[in-house]
Amino acid sequence: MSLYRIFLPVIMSVFLSGCGIIPMWLSVAHTMGDVALGVATGKSSGEHVLSGITGRDCQFIRIINGQDICMTKEAYLDYLFSLDCNIYTWSILNRVSCGEST
Repeated sequence: MSLYRIFLPVIMSVFLSGCGIIPMWLSVAHTMGDVALGVATGKSSGEHVLSGITGRDCQFIRIINGQDICMTKEAYLDYLFSLDCNIYTWSILNRVSCGEST
């Protein structure tokens, strides 16, 4: 068994555990970057990475509505049409819902 197979899971678990291994300033900088990225693009850095890996549009907020996190453009359009809204609105977290007509 190679050292790569042993150490990669250990290293990943340490960095992803959230147990204070990552310095506070780096965590704050990442959060600030995610906020700026979310305002500019509507997605966090994690959603951009997952979208790049899968080749689909990924948004974590979709799980609240019981939808797949990652969708193709066609699947997202089908989801929007299934809501049967006259007016579609998106929250600041990019969650879609039916809006009220004025």
